[in-house]
Amino acid sequence: MSSIENRIRTIIFDLGGVYFTDGTKQAIQKIASTYGIDEKAVESVLKGELGTQYRIGAITVDEFWKAAKDIWGKQEIKSQELTNIWLQGYKPITGTVELVKKLKDLGYELVFLSDNVKERVEFLEAEYGFLKNFKGGIFSHVARTRKPDPAIYKLALGMANHPASECVYIDDKENLLTPAQELGISVIHFKSPEQLRAELQKMGVQTTTVHAPLL
Repeated sequence: MSSIENRIRTIIFDLGGVYFTDGTKQAIQKIASTYGIDEKAVESVLKGELGTQYRIGAITVDEFWKAAKDIWGKQEIKSQELTNIWLQGYKPITGTVELVKKLKDLGYELVFLSDNVKERVEFLEAEYGFLKNFKGGIFSHVARTRKPDPAIYKLALGMANHPASECVYIDDKENLLTPAQELGISVIHFKSPEQLRAELQKMGVQTTTVHAPLL
């Protein structure tokens, strides 16, 4: 991204694939190989309409896995085994975590915007205590909608103390950046912590403690 006129004051992070590894991608592969299910069939459940219903809190985790196992013809699998596989696919990306902590120390307002379910949030918070690194944020299971619905981006923007022109949104899925852009938010397509740091610096975001930002 090229430099922008307005100073960035609020940084909005996607979580899975940016702050944490892409646990869904890993879960799809592991569930398929562990239980002998076609990978496409697993992907269509975890990333399809059924997965959406779970992510927006329209169905419970038990209802989700029961329906999934019915689709796969694998009713004998224990739902908790599947839950554990999905949860354990998420690990903090060290470089991103370090950058987030640095940005927080420098006084930037940090918000998250995540398609996430209650069980995963509770697990990741218990394991890694990530919430303290952010001012707050929006989870799809609370918002009852998910990306790319513009409404959920507006909710995230509503948490910011600064206008859209002073915000940047970061996501590893390029297509999910468009609604943010349409709201006037700058965007970064995340590829690595190093690339993210460089892109933020191009926008005038300070990532070192040489000079404290005047926020």
